[in-house]
Amino acid sequence: MDTTRLEQLHRHAMQSVIARTSDAEEKTRSTRVGELNRIHIASAMDIEQTTESLKQILAYRQELANHMLECSDSIQMEQLNEAFIYSDETIKQVLGMYTP
Repeated sequence: MDTTRLEQLHRHAMQSVIARTSDAEEKTRSTRVGELNRIHIASAMDIEQTTESLKQILAYRQELANHMLECSDSIQMEQLNEAFIYSDETIKQVLGMYTP
């Protein structure tokens, strides 16, 4: 199973999320603290940037699903499932619904 595409999609998705949240954090650095900060950061993110981040995460999830369909090893299946759950958390973070 070729994991190069999966790794590349993951890297692009994470870089996009990091860049978008970093930009938003700069805009809102002194306005909120604690858990409200994440919601405020997400609201400050540009809609187009958020959409692009979500597209990259969803492309990664699609590739994960394809790998899961081809997978016959239970250990690898568990690792793919954990990556899938992590991508859910990342989507929530991008949308401002993340709660630590």
